[in-house]
Amino acid sequence: MSQDYHLPFLKSVAQRIYNEHQQQLTKIIVVLPSRRAGMYFKQYFGEVIPTTTIAPAVLSMEGFAERLSNLVKADSVTLLFKLFSLYRKKDKTITIEKFGALGKSLLREFNMIDNNLSEEQAEKMFEHLREAKAIEHWAESLGEEEELIKQVRDELFAKKETMADFLEFWENLSSTYFEFKEELKKEGFAYGGLAFREAYNNLETRIEYLGIKKVIFAGFSQMSGVEQAIVQKLTDIGKAQTFFDADKQYFSKYHEAGHYLRRYTEGFAKQHIDFQKDWWSTHPKQVEIKAISNVVGQAKYAGEWLKSLLDTPEKRADFKKTLNHTAILLPDEALLPALLRSLPDIDFGEEKTLAQMTNITMGMPFFKTPLFDLLRTIFQLQERMRLSADSKKSAYFKDVQNILRHPYFQYTSSLKEFEEISTSILDEIVKQKMVWVPLEMLNDWGDKHPIYKAVFQDWRNDYRNALGSFIELVKVLADILKANPDTLGISSSETLEDSFEGELLVQFYKVIRRLQDTLPQFAQDNGQLSISVFKSLLLELLRSSNVPFTGVPIAPLQIMGMLESRALDFKNILILSCNEGNLPIKKAVEAIIPFDTRVQYGMPTYMDNEAAFAYTFYRLFHRADNLVFAYLDSNVGGDIGEMSRLVLQVKEELAEVPSNQITLKSDVWLLSKADKAMALPVAIEKEEVLQIRIKERLASGVSPSALNSFIRNPLTFIDEKVLKLKEEEEVEEDLDNRTFGNLIHLACEWGLRRMAGLKDAAVDTPFVLRKEHFENAIADKTFILKLIQDTAKEEGADLSRGQNLLLKAVAQNLLERFFKKQIEEIEQSNDKAITIVGLEKFVDHTFEVEVEGEKIVVKLSGMADRIDVIDGQLRVVDYKSGGFNPVDLGVKNWTELLEDEHKGKFLQLVVYSYLLTKAGLDKMNGRFQSKLRKASNVMQNEGLTDIDLSKGVASGFYFFRKINEGLKTCKVDQPIGDIQDLDFLDKTEKLIEEIVKMMLDTEKLLEDVI
Repeated sequence: MSQDYHLPFLKSVAQRIYNEHQQQLTKIIVVLPSRRAGMYFKQYFGEVIPTTTIAPAVLSMEGFAERLSNLVKADSVTLLFKLFSLYRKKDKTITIEKFGALGKSLLREFNMIDNNLSEEQAEKMFEHLREAKAIEHWAESLGEEEELIKQVRDELFAKKETMADFLEFWENLSSTYFEFKEELKKEGFAYGGLAFREAYNNLETRIEYLGIKKVIFAGFSQMSGVEQAIVQKLTDIGKAQTFFDADKQYFSKYHEAGHYLRRYTEGFAKQHIDFQKDWWSTHPKQVEIKAISNVVGQAKYAGEWLKSLLDTPEKRADFKKTLNHTAILLPDEALLPALLRSLPDIDFGEEKTLAQMTNITMGMPFFKTPLFDLLRTIFQLQERMRLSADSKKSAYFKDVQNILRHPYFQYTSSLKEFEEISTSILDEIVKQKMVWVPLEMLNDWGDKHPIYKAVFQDWRNDYRNALGSFIELVKVLADILKANPDTLGISSSETLEDSFEGELLVQFYKVIRRLQDTLPQFAQDNGQLSISVFKSLLLELLRSSNVPFTGVPIAPLQIMGMLESRALDFKNILILSCNEGNLPIKKAVEAIIPFDTRVQYGMPTYMDNEAAFAYTFYRLFHRADNLVFAYLDSNVGGDIGEMSRLVLQVKEELAEVPSNQITLKSDVWLLSKADKAMALPVAIEKEEVLQIRIKERLASGVSPSALNSFIRNPLTFIDEKVLKLKEEEEVEEDLDNRTFGNLIHLACEWGLRRMAGLKDAAVDTPFVLRKEHFENAIADKTFILKLIQDTAKEEGADLSRGQNLLLKAVAQNLLERFFKKQIEEIEQSNDKAITIVGLEKFVDHTFEVEVEGEKIVVKLSGMADRIDVIDGQLRVVDYKSGGFNPVDLGVKNWTELLEDEHKGKFLQLVVYSYLLTKAGLDKMNGRFQSKLRKASNVMQNEGLTDIDLSKGVASGFYFFRKINEGLKTCKVDQPIGDIQDLDFLDKTEKLIEEIVKMMLDTEKLLEDVI
């Protein structure tokens, strides 16, 4: 009996299949949860058969559906373009750029519908969504946290035009769904869900045609509705056999891991479920729970754990010959790079290393790679190129600098030819104080090496030139890496083709060539494509791409995500990032279809996904001898973290198991001092290097947000503001807070300009607004609506669907209330007017502070949302779409600004007031002085009170969630100079000096961040 505990589930299945079906193996299909499971099954099947024989076909569930449907699964580009062409027939206003994110969401929803609903059920669901009742339910399901939506929900649904838009959207969605399916089937294409639905519809015919005698399903837990229907129909006709890997405790009514298995016993699995044993309480195992202080510490611990696991020749010999020896599971894929850097250097003899006996089954999201960051930077350079008066093009200097400081250029700068070119370019920009770098000069540099020529090109707003440029970039990078493999970390034991960097270039090249094949026809059918549309399409496709790591598919050490472990067994298992939010992932299913509708029609929700995840987690205990769960614990002096509830449950349940069967340990693992230093990014291993980078950042410009970032978290400041390592933000199909905030900001800017009869992007000319300007804007029902639509288009936000449709009404409501508040302020003023001096105005001031005898150049800079004058008082105004705590807008003394991370808004106003006061007093600041003179002239012509700089500069926020409270200013309890008082200038500089000293105290800083 004991040996059964070490017999892998898939090997048991292979043995049963051979024993029961050895006479008809060629007429059997084995269906498993993943291709990875299929690889292991084939290996095990080869071990159990006594003689050479033809093995049964082994497929994933997706592969099985595709074979039965007789349709080809189309790639994402094909599906997106076909769906757009169809959807545009119903909505003539839609553009491909606007459609990108919506199309991705629609494909996901269509896939979900086909996976779980019949056509009749789908029709009923769409009919339900078209009913007004569904809208009310949806509004209720948005949650208590949606404060803004709750504020306007009642009046929103009272507006007939909003209701009409809503119903039209669902009507379009319904007809698009059915027509899209038919068009794809006519052309022999499918997406995943459609292939499953067609497989079910043609099941008996295709099974007979293919001559299949038995379909064996093994290792499944969560199945979609159509998958369950396929298994049930095959069971009914005697063609299916099911094998489930279950523990008897899963059939307890309340055990989360058995959620699906209990359901199956009422249908196709009414017979005894094979392999149902008491794995939990009778299989001896050792379980350890490790509390670790930070993310990097987890990776370091994994390295130490592997060392101890393989610390003798006997252990290493067993490792080499054991197929399922060890797995490291990563619920948080972001930990992968740190883990790979922490793999120990273990010598196995015969020129074998641990790395060569490791397989990584998970991929790296393309958008998290340096190449993706470089592409975004290149697009930014192209978008900001400008035409000079003599019709010559120039690039913005910061874009050129960002490219040359990109990791690819930094790494290759270790080669002499690159170092000389990059240094000469950067020096020339600084020496000539170039704000705009002539394209001719960039082309001259491009002649010195192909990589510069590939990057510094003028695409002339033609996507074909962009495609050619990117193809050239791939070729140049490949040539560089082949000639100098160590420049980007390619080991001597692997070729470019086998390396991650090589695979990254291959993936990018495939996407580019796919677009090169499809875009000409698309452009012919839909009109010329702009660079912005091309950018949107390319980056959207890359965001959804994963770059696989190459390796031995079946190796003793497997590094994988949780889902990749389905149906697999390992002797030793380490799971990292076992924190709540990672294990399981606490995230609702992103969906257009509302939650209550999904529940009503039996479509899976995040609760179902969590139950499936629980099974995947608990099943790992079945045959493992050693399991370790590492989690972040803020109680040991590190990153914020809370132990996963699944680990907590296991801890409690194992306490009830006899001690002779289970060894349970819980302790803390701490990084050594040396490990802490090694855990830092390469760029800041040395204090002097970090100091140089911080000084460069201070001299080039530091904003209030950067100062606040440092006070909140020095490591975040180093990563994002100094080293520029900020991760790409996920694109949300629903407006996130940032995008919604940007939309409100832009609407305020454009709205004020439009009231004055100015263009949206007009050069800042001071203008006066009176009560009637705002009253007319409110009275004109189309003014605010068009304003929201135009700004949404500028931000690339689709307001025609889902929750965004509600947020459009929220934005309209907020702007109307904001305009009314402006009317109140005008009525309460003496001049009965507001003079707008500037909108989205960049202001800066450079000064020196002394740190340990050294003069440090500090350039304070910021973008003021609005600079205005009311009754002669110069004001700087900032818009905030979020809420606020009144406590954060006051301080007892300025020392609080150095110590309390919640005083960031106060610090922001201090800096803005300082910048504007200095600009107003600095006669050498020609641009701002000119701006003030123009504003003064406008005000005199209008008979308004002139600007009085002796009053200082007032500063405050409009918080849109509390817009009725008007402009909120800050307050200092201790009489140290009011913000509106000129005396506070010296104190502000002293404050900044203290922050700079803290930044440059790198010895303490490095101790704090690690």
